[in-house]
Amino acid sequence: MKSIYTLLFFMFCAGAVVGQNNEDYYNPVTAPVKEFYDPVTPKVNTFKTNREKAIFAKYTTEKVHNRWYIGFDGFIGTDKSTLNNNFQGLVDTKSASRSGYSASIGWVNQEKWGLELEYARSPIHNTLIINGYNPLEYKMDNDKNNIALRAKRRILFGKRNSSVRRSAFWIGAGAGIVPNSGKQKDFMEFEGYLRRSRVSSDTLYLSSDTRTSAKITGFADATAEYVIKIAKAFDLSFYARKRWGFGNSLTTDLDYYVNKVQTQTATIKADGSGLAFGISLRYMLFVGSDDDTKRERE
Repeated sequence: MKSIYTLLFFMFCAGAVVGQNNEDYYNPVTAPVKEFYDPVTPKVNTFKTNREKAIFAKYTTEKVHNRWYIGFDGFIGTDKSTLNNNFQGLVDTKSASRSGYSASIGWVNQEKWGLELEYARSPIHNTLIINGYNPLEYKMDNDKNNIALRAKRRILFGKRNSSVRRSAFWIGAGAGIVPNSGKQKDFMEFEGYLRRSRVSSDTLYLSSDTRTSAKITGFADATAEYVIKIAKAFDLSFYARKRWGFGNSLTTDLDYYVNKVQTQTATIKADGSGLAFGISLRYMLFVGSDDDTKRERE
């Protein structure tokens, strides 16, 4: 009986040793843990993305044969007048500031050359200054009508894509006319006294008669501008313009009297010469591009 118990003891020990050689003996068996949410992959509309890229590429590389536009301008500037006699410092003149607006229609060929016709409401001024303890200043203006025709050239920095409509510098030169009515604009009278001694004084009298010319006058100008393409149908232009007048559009005649006797005369004249700075918003009426030509051929 003792030998049977000894054999059972060795068999039990051998089973324990075999169980320890199994690598998963001490590893608990668990079920895989399921995530609380599944990762979502964003869906990209490749058709829309490719279409937007194609449209952008078309508008940035599309060659334009010609286009028509209308523009609306606002500007400020100066114009000067001249005085030929100051009555020994009694009167004077100076440049006047002015503001105006205009409407234009233009044509551009191959994005290189352009023509523009403009009508502007912009005054030409005469400024009369009467010196004294409290100087007086009076500003007279003409009929404000101006018509100009300009030619423009785009400044190309390299010849690549020269016919593509994009933001660029332009320079231009033009000439125009100033229709004048020949009407009287202002008439003013001034009276004062000049004391010579304690018992005597002189009576001073000054008259100012301002009229526009009875004839059409002209002018020439030069323009430098930077045109920004802000949309398919709109451009925005920032420009500076120098103007030279030909013929006096506005004339002020001054008569100076001492004790009712006319002693001197003077004239203030203005031809519209000066500088202007402005901004123009332009709307494309028609744009002729490569696609239009292809459609006509088909």
